[in-house]
Amino acid sequence: MTPVLFVASFYGPKKMLSQRICSLNVLSATLLSALIFILPSVAVSQPSQYFVSASKGNDKNNGLTASNPWASLSRVTKEVLQPGDTVYFKSGDLFKGQLVIDESGTAAAPIHFTAYGKGVLPIIDGAAMPGGAPLAAVMVVDQDHLELSKLNIRNFRKKKRNGVADINAYGILVKNTGKRNLRGYNFHDLLVEEVFPIQARKSFNKTSVSGIRFETQPAKAKKPAYNTGDIYIHSNFLRHTARFGIAVRHGPSKIKGITGTSSDYDVDVRIVNNRCEDTGGSCVLINGVWNGLLEKNRFIRSGAMVEPKLSVNRGSGAWFFRSKNIVAQRNIAIGSRGHNDSAGMHVDYGNENVLVQYNFSFDNEGYGTEILGKNKNVIWRHNVSVHDGTRRVGIKRPEGGKSEFPGKTIFVSDFSVPKRIQSKGVYIYNNTYVIAPSSDPLVELNGSDTHLWNNLFVVDDGGRLGVKVTVGWQAGKALDMQGNAFSGNVSPNFIRLDSNPVIAAIGFDGELDKLDTYALDFAQLKTSPAVSVINHPLFPAAGKGIFSHVAAEPEFDIFNNVIGSGSGVIGAGYRNKGQGL
Repeated sequence: MTPVLFVASFYGPKKMLSQRICSLNVLSATLLSALIFILPSVAVSQPSQYFVSASKGNDKNNGLTASNPWASLSRVTKEVLQPGDTVYFKSGDLFKGQLVIDESGTAAAPIHFTAYGKGVLPIIDGAAMPGGAPLAAVMVVDQDHLELSKLNIRNFRKKKRNGVADINAYGILVKNTGKRNLRGYNFHDLLVEEVFPIQARKSFNKTSVSGIRFETQPAKAKKPAYNTGDIYIHSNFLRHTARFGIAVRHGPSKIKGITGTSSDYDVDVRIVNNRCEDTGGSCVLINGVWNGLLEKNRFIRSGAMVEPKLSVNRGSGAWFFRSKNIVAQRNIAIGSRGHNDSAGMHVDYGNENVLVQYNFSFDNEGYGTEILGKNKNVIWRHNVSVHDGTRRVGIKRPEGGKSEFPGKTIFVSDFSVPKRIQSKGVYIYNNTYVIAPSSDPLVELNGSDTHLWNNLFVVDDGGRLGVKVTVGWQAGKALDMQGNAFSGNVSPNFIRLDSNPVIAAIGFDGELDKLDTYALDFAQLKTSPAVSVINHPLFPAAGKGIFSHVAAEPEFDIFNNVIGSGSGVIGAGYRNKGQGL
């Protein structure tokens, strides 16, 4: 920057640059000196690096080097951080208390909190805070463009704190109170664990606990609507949380002109390559999201009562609620438990344009496929479900009481609030379902405009499927079920719903919990005239934004075999990789 640019501001916009330069030459020395004096005050400052060590630091230090670090989280909070600044926490150190982040970065220069040095990740332990455990170990209110990485976040609340409900606890809480749009969050390589409230309620909807939570308040009357977006949560390990691992929630508004628009949702949320295990509730909650991608995550024992503190005991790998444009692909969900729900993937009510594909679920006691009411355009394809839906009625539960909801292989329900409304446009096709030997899962199909095409149902010896089938349709609607294959002890009650069934003898050899075991040998079941040629339903957001790598029609099966448009094959995928079908 030169003084010429500052002088130009004193002249009208139509002044020629040559005029401004000439004018500069006749400025007095006094004015020129004043301009030079102003320059430092408007110059862009360089990003700073700050170091924090609980074991070797002192809050009286300047914190600018690893040899001169601060000591406490409160000292970090006290500093006025600038865009591009980085705060380093010493590996192996324990930081007691709460990290409050009350500055924002920019899109080009986010503020970064991470680790330095060798050893285990630095621990930020909110529960050790003087005066009682805080609501969250890391608290962010109305700030954005932030990066958090290589930290161990804990908040096992044991001591009460004034103004904080005993039933709530978070590892990281990002809160948008509705003052502006917030953007730009990159949370990665974190270990978030041991997040428990002081007193957990067994009531599912009362206990609010998450390892990582984004919370956006809905629009209020006569005020603008704001949301939170560009959220990227990836490569983290979350475990031992009383309810959710990751939760993103935008509360619904009831204001005309806002409801149903992207302003009433959080936008562009990516949850990728995370591992989540041993949570009291679902590993991931997507609630009020417009454009959400769940990809290559592992969900292990959600809802499982592996320890008494996990008292909610109602889990699914991922749970989608009141959201639009959602893709869940290449995820693995194993061992979900709970007195209700507890599927690998749970599509609750009020969603639109949901694509669930290429996922593997194993030993989830609730449901193989769960889709509730008031949904539009739910596409469930090329997934493998093994030994799901084993929950039996009347069995004593580890959390207390007895089971009331039986497990189901496919559960399409009309459940929604405040009244039951059937979903429209449910497409369940080219999936493989393997039924456990000792189980007898139900099938419920209660929807409008529902399609079951080319699925493969294999019942292991000792099991059975479809003895009880519930079917409910709106007047004038019919179940479109055709080209499905049935192997083993499948009830005629279920088979007769198919207009063109395929009866086969199929078996799988290999490790039960490995996806590759369920690649169908092409010689076992060749394409049949009964198999339906698929006119693939449309996922409108395919190929755009965060879905740039998502195809409108499936190009591959779950084992990466190339499949042609309209290909008539059965099940989720075949063993002859790369040959094309």
